[in-house]
Amino acid sequence: MSGAAKKLFSFGKSRGRRAKAEPQKTVLGYKQFSSHRRMSLVFLFVWLVLIAFGLMMMFSASYGISFVQSSSAMRAQWRQSGALDPSSPVGVILEADATKLARKQALYTVVSAAAAIAFAMLVPFRQLTRPSFRWIIYVVITFALLYTIVAGQSFNGAKRWLTIAGITFQPSELAKIGSIFFLASYFSDRRKARLREDAVARASHADSRTGRAKRPSLMKQAFKEVAWPGLLMFIWIGMIVVQPHLSGAIILASICLVVFFFAQMPLKIRLAGFTQLLVIVLIICIAAGFVFQAVTQRSPVAFVSERFAHASRRLDTFQNRDAVSEDDRMQIEQAEIALGSGGLTGKGLGKSVQKLNWLSEAHNDFILSVIGEELGFLGVVAVIVIFIVFLVAGLYIAKRAATHMAMLVAAGYTFMIVWQAFLNMAVAASLIPATGISLPFFSYGGTANIFFSLAAGLVLCVSKSGTKQNRELARILDSARYNKDVNMDDSDLEDDDAMGYAV
Repeated sequence: MSGAAKKLFSFGKSRGRRAKAEPQKTVLGYKQFSSHRRMSLVFLFVWLVLIAFGLMMMFSASYGISFVQSSSAMRAQWRQSGALDPSSPVGVILEADATKLARKQALYTVVSAAAAIAFAMLVPFRQLTRPSFRWIIYVVITFALLYTIVAGQSFNGAKRWLTIAGITFQPSELAKIGSIFFLASYFSDRRKARLREDAVARASHADSRTGRAKRPSLMKQAFKEVAWPGLLMFIWIGMIVVQPHLSGAIILASICLVVFFFAQMPLKIRLAGFTQLLVIVLIICIAAGFVFQAVTQRSPVAFVSERFAHASRRLDTFQNRDAVSEDDRMQIEQAEIALGSGGLTGKGLGKSVQKLNWLSEAHNDFILSVIGEELGFLGVVAVIVIFIVFLVAGLYIAKRAATHMAMLVAAGYTFMIVWQAFLNMAVAASLIPATGISLPFFSYGGTANIFFSLAAGLVLCVSKSGTKQNRELARILDSARYNKDVNMDDSDLEDDDAMGYAV
């Protein structure tokens, strides 16, 4: 047989192999239970350690307040029904439930963690990359924040909570999750568009004599890349500030800045975009101040000072503790006593004294102080080390991500959890003013842990189906269905087919 005939027949055979392998190439992204396509076991193990450690310490810190709350509720219910009538010859013994808060926390945490793990195993990350999905998320969260301002539940003068189907949550927590996903999806699409624009500009020269390429203007690119998504996030931050929830707005702003930092874009576009964003925000704030003064006949500065009087009082407590009242400084002083009285090894699990009606929010914002009192310095160091390992494992997943969006999702959610944890620790150690920041997976708050579990589940989803393929492993394990003729560059962060085969 001649060489030309051999080439012809080999070409036909290769085409047949391609035709058979092409459908299988799409199957690779959906067979999520294949043994070689596993999620990051290191990240999963560290996360489960955080959950177990957090539930144990949350029960230890909450059984006192849980006993008091449950007994008070039972007493009120029995008194209303007439069962606690003093003249009755039959006495009633109330048995309070010291595990009520811990059981509720465990239920929310375990169910949400199991759902997040199942989501990571079953849903390929490429299914989350559709542009319409991010806009649906943005509209839903915007409506939730707006509805919270109008008809949200008020507590201590702040409207921060919504109740849907019996579940009470803060839309600002949902905004943290949504902001990372929205920005990751947006920056990924903009990077693809920028690469296409550069390719078109190189292919078609505006001036054949000079050879200069026609590209979009710098200011136009900067607005699309930075200013526009920044304005969309500024709307969320502004609505959270109005609630008011200053600490939530600060955390959301810092998360957005980190995602902007990780986004891959030229430095000149980044600087020009931030300049545009700063000018636009200043104009909006000045215009809003004039409109507010014209409508209400009140000074905007006076309104802001009144609205955030609690934040100013906390700042005064942090700067000059002797100048404030005993009630204002009691919480932070009791937290310091609890944190410092544990010594090196602590008083023992469950033996904290400060949690027994001395330290308010011992099971919530100041649970680290209880950990320090019961487990000592070594217990606090253990918490810090676990979160650092969690950070390293998450960033390693981000480093191995196959697409730009997967990298931003993994890095953003990992940073969000660890950043909030370190802020909570800084408050407990009196390094920053006291704010309502919880310790992820430790502090009481079922819905907050649902959102944290969702974030961890998305990182696991990236590690499962959003990482670069190991071509040798894929060729060995999927030799019967893998297209051997496909030659792709693993370094291309925009190749969706490079997802999978975490090793």
